[in-house]
Amino acid sequence: MVSDPVSPSDREVSDEAVRGMVAAIRPEWTVESIERSPHGTDFVATLDVRTPAGPRRAVLKATTADLVDPPVARAEPRLFELAGRETSIPVPEVFGYCDAHDEFPAPFYLAEHVEGANLEDDPGRLDPAARERVVREAGRNLAELHELGPLPAVGTVGVQDGELTVLDTDDHPRAEDFRERLLEDYEGTLDRLTEGGYFPDLADDPERFADLVPAVREHLRDVIPTLPEPDPPTYNHWDYRYGNLLVDPESGETRAVLDWANLSAAEPAYNLAKVEFHLLKPVRDDPGRTAALRETFRAAYAEGREEWSFDEPTLERMATYRLVDRLDAMACLPLWYEDATPAERDERAAEHRAFLAERVPGVER
Repeated sequence: MVSDPVSPSDREVSDEAVRGMVAAIRPEWTVESIERSPHGTDFVATLDVRTPAGPRRAVLKATTADLVDPPVARAEPRLFELAGRETSIPVPEVFGYCDAHDEFPAPFYLAEHVEGANLEDDPGRLDPAARERVVREAGRNLAELHELGPLPAVGTVGVQDGELTVLDTDDHPRAEDFRERLLEDYEGTLDRLTEGGYFPDLADDPERFADLVPAVREHLRDVIPTLPEPDPPTYNHWDYRYGNLLVDPESGETRAVLDWANLSAAEPAYNLAKVEFHLLKPVRDDPGRTAALRETFRAAYAEGREEWSFDEPTLERMATYRLVDRLDAMACLPLWYEDATPAERDERAAEHRAFLAERVPGVER
């Protein structure tokens, strides 16, 4: 073992390495088959294994893409354990993890395989009642997650000295005021939008949104510092979306909430705005349906937090958070629509422009 190796992200994880990683965690298990996932950025494989208690399926995940720093990635299995121990949020059981290794890409962990559908590309498979259940359970799950706080500062959740914490390092500094961190982060996002977004190598039009940047930057500099006082920070699963859920497509039951490798410590309203952005799609639904689903989500959340209220200061902050969520989607367009046609990418870009034009002075469609 070594203290903090560099993951070999430039090479495929071989079958031999998979067996070695499993043996490092569960030496009494034997890998029978390996099914690699084509989705995601890190290495994920579903395994059939033989154990002393009989055959079972498991999932092996290793950080290989260099998109998540090791101290942050190490948090995921520990957060699964925390949520499984302290809440009713459905998460996979963790069989073990390895923070660092001198031979295999690390960190890596082994967890329970959960049956369910990933509906990122096809949420339309859900009938209205099933979709409403997904949204209702999202509200309940986030309420339980947020009740695990408050956390000591705004920042990135990671692992230090083997324990979950809000990191305070050069790469992941803490902040005392969420508004200051928010403005700093989205100044950076706007800079990226002038050069193709977060994934410029995939951008077919690197300057697609560059003309919007000056007006949006001026608007955020005016609005964010004057937002009402945020609530204390807590755990934020800001990527709670269909692609990170395993769902029963018939009933809408959420069987597992995945991708806890990049949680932040931020105010709850920020997380709520993010999840509404991911789960509620006004472009797909009519305004009445969107409003009904939003009410279902918020009612379920408020029911789980006795002292919570969607009061006017909270709604004001959420409106700004929805705006910056839109900037993230714009910066991610080259990746999210890498396989789309030029016309489809243009259609998504037009939707983003229309959204901003309604909310930011000086922005035109």
